[in-house]
Amino acid sequence: MEQHYMVYAVRDAVVALPGANGLATCSDVVKSCLLAQLVANKKMQMKAAVDWYDAYLQVVDDFWIRSLKAQQHFSLGPQSGSSPLEWAAGMMTNCKDRSGQAFAAFLPHIAHLNSSVAAIGELPGNASPPLQDVRLLAILALTPTSIISLYIVFQTRQVLSANPWSQAFCVEEVVGPVCIRQARANLSELLYARAREAVDLKLRDKLSDNLAKLGEITDVTCKPFTVEGRS
Repeated sequence: MEQHYMVYAVRDAVVALPGANGLATCSDVVKSCLLAQLVANKKMQMKAAVDWYDAYLQVVDDFWIRSLKAQQHFSLGPQSGSSPLEWAAGMMTNCKDRSGQAFAAFLPHIAHLNSSVAAIGELPGNASPPLQDVRLLAILALTPTSIISLYIVFQTRQVLSANPWSQAFCVEEVVGPVCIRQARANLSELLYARAREAVDLKLRDKLSDNLAKLGEITDVTCKPFTVEGRS
């Protein structure tokens, strides 16, 4: 991936934005991602009978037109342990186009980012955790109006590390199948223009508290940053 990306934690998603000024040029990506997460989290808190990712996509689909979606379910093999990044790499092996290769090249860098890359809705460090859903979301903005995303969900009783993307999960500790969902989408400026003011109003007091710089990717190197001041 021979480009320059700034990587952020947008709520609990890992989001890579192109260029040193990506946060400004790709603000629609960031705001769409944050709003969708907040809505999905609220629906889960209300114990609505919805899947978190489906609720997330309901918001994203209001502004973004998906050009590709793929889904894969699998059970872990008998190996000693494997990580979500390895599972994601397996799904991306068949993506031979330039955009897919860019995303595949971005994924390994997540392992080197700041150690506070959390799972969605989960807090690590519980001494004896119950069975929990682990949800991981990564987004690469190819341009301000074109994104690739990958979402992983599974259940485990294993204690989560600070960065579960690179954590090895034992087959004995993962209950049921792992689900990976990939999507590509392009922003509809017509649709988003109608909602931009309302989105800005909803996120006015929330954006700064849900945004943290994780690292910088230049060519094939990744420089992690220390996260400060994010709730």
